[in-house]
Order: sequence, then C-alpha cells, then structure tokens
Amino acid sequence: MICEKSSGRTLRETVLESSPVLALLNQSFISSWSLVKELENMQADEQNPVLSEKARLHLEKYNFPVEMMLALPNGTIVHHINANFFLDQTAMKPEEEGATFSFSGGFEDPSTSTYINFLKEGLEKAKEYLAQ
Repeated sequence: MICEKSSGRTLRETVLESSPVLALLNQSFISSWSLVKELENMQADEQNPVLSEKARLHLEKYNFPVEMMLALPNGTIVHHINANFFLDQTAMKPEEEGATFSFSGGFEDPSTSTYINFLKEGLEKAKEYLAQ
C-alpha cells in the first residue's frame, strides 16, 4: 500500500522519527509525498490517463494544507486524515471531550500512537478493498 505523507516539519520531527512507525512504514507501505501542483499537472496530462486518474483520486480527498493518505496501487484512497486535524487531536488529552483517537499502544507520545493506529486502520481498510 502507498502511504502519502506530505506532512510538514512537525510530523517529520515527531512520528516520522519514531522507530515503531518507521518499521511499520517499511514493512507495509511505499512512503511518498506529492505537492498539490504536481498532482494537478498529472491530472491534466492527457498522454497518461492512468496517472491522471490516480492524481484525480488523490486530489478528490485532499484538504489544505496537508492530507495524509493511504492508497492502493490503483490509486484508491482507503484511509486519510488532514494533518491539522491529526495534530489538533493528538494535542488533546485522551480524557478531554472531543478527543476522537485512542492514545493507547504503550507510547508516551500520543502522536506516535495515533499515527500507528492510523496506519493499522488503513491496512485493515485495505483488506476490505482487496477482498472485493
């Protein structure tokens, strides 16, 4: 599965430096990032309709400024989350009203636990698509 993590410095300096996150990414994902302008150019490329369709699927799920997406090789987005929402949620304590993520998993840093859960949820959702 492809994990698009066009995240900013905040994510690179936290969850993307975590050994458990890196192990999971290396085991189950091809990790990449794309600029919106690049995706728009790919979408407009009439010479490559397959790539154009994949870019369209990604742009369809994109929300400013950064969207983390898990996609199948055919471009289907199986799971995604906006980086701002992710960071807002992981800044909350689990007992706070409105916290939608579980911070379990044995990690002190809630963002690491939440990101690993995001990746694992994506793997589970991918199974549903692959079973069809």
